[in-house]
Amino acid sequence: MDLNADLGESWYHQRIGNDEALMPLLDSCNVACGFHGGDALTMQKTIDLALRHGVNIGAHPSYPDRKNFGRRVILMPLEALEALLLYQISALRGMLEVAGGTLHHVKLHGALYHFAGGDAAAAKVVVRVVKSLGIPILYGLPGSALAAEAHAAGLDFWPEGFADRRYDNSLHLRPRDKDDALLEDPAAAAEQVRLLARSQLVRAHNGDFYPLSVKTICLHGDHPGAVARARAVREVLGPRKK
Repeated sequence: MDLNADLGESWYHQRIGNDEALMPLLDSCNVACGFHGGDALTMQKTIDLALRHGVNIGAHPSYPDRKNFGRRVILMPLEALEALLLYQISALRGMLEVAGGTLHHVKLHGALYHFAGGDAAAAKVVVRVVKSLGIPILYGLPGSALAAEAHAAGLDFWPEGFADRRYDNSLHLRPRDKDDALLEDPAAAAEQVRLLARSQLVRAHNGDFYPLSVKTICLHGDHPGAVARARAVREVLGPRKK
């Protein structure tokens, strides 16, 4: 089971998360491309850190929305969405190739992640951009429009679960403004990952268990306590493969 986290989300003097402590615990990282978080120097430093630790690097594009950290849907024409994605992913890929690496995957951020997961037209745009750039893997929600479009296009899709977010009984992530939306206790995060990894089940907010098959598990690097949760999850998954 792949463990990933969203990193490189600091920008200029705004510090987000603890990438240095998280990176050695991960199999993959999703590097912000400068629109919700990140800047050119932060992207470069995050790439160097990931290469040093042998962690797979993915692009983490978003809506252009630092104010809301990319967690608000911005409706736009599909051609604008396509250009937005092409710009962000190409920038990270170019910087990574100069550093001697290869882009492993793409994972959308925040509101764009969920919007493309439910909108077939947006999902088609995402898949078209990823394929046109020759990137082999797309991370996203299992059973989503993005998954369907990726499979139809022959793109390798890795269904993603979450260690630090509670699920509703619909198997959507519980909205952040609701109670019990975040799993802050490392033991609770580890237990959710244990169920996902070993039983392909998740316990929803209502207490019932639901089947959920995933190939990669995300920790949010911007959440307080992320490092402690990552260590607890790493113990469940075992030593990372190098």
